[in-house]
Amino acid sequence: MSTPVSHREYLVELLGQVPDPRKRRGIRHPVGGLIAVAVCAVLAGARGFTAVGEWAQDASVASLARLGLARGPVDESTLRRLFARLDADLLDAVLGAWAVTRAAVVAGRRVIAIDGKTVRGARSGQQSARTWSQPSRTGPGR
Repeated sequence: MSTPVSHREYLVELLGQVPDPRKRRGIRHPVGGLIAVAVCAVLAGARGFTAVGEWAQDASVASLARLGLARGPVDESTLRRLFARLDADLLDAVLGAWAVTRAAVVAGRRVIAIDGKTVRGARSGQQSARTWSQPSRTGPGR
C-alpha cells in the first residue's frame, strides 16, 4: 500500500525527474529543488531571475529544505545558468502535468485556484472575495 503524497512533495518529486544539464562536479543543490524554488517565487509574484533570487534569499531555511534545498539559499546566478541550459519543452511538460493535479472544475470551467477562494466559493456574483493583503504603502514619490 502506497503512502499518499502531498501536493508540495508531488511538485518536488516531479521536478526531480527533469534531467540535470549541469556537470556533476560542484553541484550543491538538486535540480528539482532549484526549479521548485523558482516555481514558488513566480507564484508569489517574481517576474525575473533577480526577483526569484531575492525570493530564495528571503525564504526560511525550513521552507527551502521542504523544497529540496537542504543546503540553504541559492544565488540568482545559479538559477539563471540552470534555466539557460534546461530543456524548455520537457520542463513545460512536467509543469503542465503538475498543473493538471492542481486544477478543479468550477462553474463548468477548469481553473487553478492559487489561494483557494474560488474553489471554496468565496466569490459569488458581483461580490469580491475577502483578502488578507494590505494595499502597498510604497510607490512613486512615497
